[in-house]
Amino acid sequence: MPATLFTHSGPLMRQDHLERYIKESAQKTVKVGKAGAILAMVGVSVFYYLDRYDLFLDGTLPWRILGFGSAVFSLVGQIVLKKPKRQIIAFGFMVACLLAMMNGIAYLIFTNPEIANPDAVHYDLLQKQVYAITVGSIMLWLLISMTANGARKFIMASGAILMVILLIFLIADKAEGIGFIATIFLVSVFSFLVMYQEEKREREKAAALYELEEREEKIARQRQELQHANENLVSFNYAITHDLKGPLRLAQSFAQLLERRIKAGDMEGLDEFFEQIKSSIGKVFQIIDDLLLLSRIGKGGLELTDIELEPMVRKIWEEQTADDERKNLILEVRPMGVLRADPKLLWHVFANLISNAVKYTRYEPHPRVEVGIYEDQDSKVAYVKDNGAGFDKKFINELGKPFKRLHSAHQFEGTGIGLAIVRQVVNLHQGRFWAEGAEGEGAAFYCAFPKKIILD
Repeated sequence: MPATLFTHSGPLMRQDHLERYIKESAQKTVKVGKAGAILAMVGVSVFYYLDRYDLFLDGTLPWRILGFGSAVFSLVGQIVLKKPKRQIIAFGFMVACLLAMMNGIAYLIFTNPEIANPDAVHYDLLQKQVYAITVGSIMLWLLISMTANGARKFIMASGAILMVILLIFLIADKAEGIGFIATIFLVSVFSFLVMYQEEKREREKAAALYELEEREEKIARQRQELQHANENLVSFNYAITHDLKGPLRLAQSFAQLLERRIKAGDMEGLDEFFEQIKSSIGKVFQIIDDLLLLSRIGKGGLELTDIELEPMVRKIWEEQTADDERKNLILEVRPMGVLRADPKLLWHVFANLISNAVKYTRYEPHPRVEVGIYEDQDSKVAYVKDNGAGFDKKFINELGKPFKRLHSAHQFEGTGIGLAIVRQVVNLHQGRFWAEGAEGEGAAFYCAFPKKIILD
């Protein structure tokens, strides 16, 4: 179906809103369409029986076959077809065929010159046929205007074409019963107006609802961002009072020992003291750099683009394992495809997760890291799994909080900022971050990225 059938009437809608509107309209259409198709099959059969044995009207069989066949097609289409637009087309096609059926029979009746001749042998029967087709056409148009739902645009377009064709043929063949014909056309125009107004009202209602939902989502995101900012603030305070104080105190202690040695004239072993001081100061700088990185994440907003994940993952793997001497460290990259995200921020996600996987498989005799992606409803979920040290499940609710380490600094080095960066990046993409694992049994980290991200 041409896209214009869905875009010309009513208020302008964003493409994602329009797709959602069509999908929801199709759902309504399917509910009505199945019942309508069954009712149409029964009705067409009954009315053909009346054509033959009550109205004694010949020549209606091809038209009734058209109507019955379109009802069967529509019913099958509502069941088999999955795409919303195609479901709407199936229902609209049935309605168009039913209109064509009624117009064809109307043509047969109104072009019979005997209907205007009171002296005709079967005048009463002919008038009965006129009343029957007039009432039938009016009822069909009224039913269409009430049940069109998502197929309104298709029905209005096809219905207008069919009525114009009928009018041309009736004029060309000098049809009789002008009053009845005019009644049918007036009711069809009324149905057009009803469908147009209903379509406009539905679109306005949908557009307002979608905007309201987006505003609520935006407010919810802002609340979540504020909560994360508060958590980060608490973590920064903790870092200043605890993480920074530790290495500074250690550096101070060695500096004091160094001062005593020098004053005492003992110059042996001073290099070790200097190395300890340098190491402590280096750790302070690392913590400060990580804090600055975490604070800058997302400050410039998201720059979304379609990213080929596998080349990015393999490049990060090469960087993270460049100094790793293990020959049996294995990377398994599952088919990953394309993900829509901010490439700079996504790099931080995979860099931190892969770095952790390499680090925590250090003592595993057969280390293996798996990276992949899968679809889950309206999201794409990227994951990094390893068979390394895992983590205690009691820390599951602490994942992603700054300076919350899964292992002690004596077991594995690090500042506890990596997963916080991952969580913050995922949150900025309006996604979800979680992990699974057990101590000594490996770990798996998951990042769900929505397929549609609403930018402020």
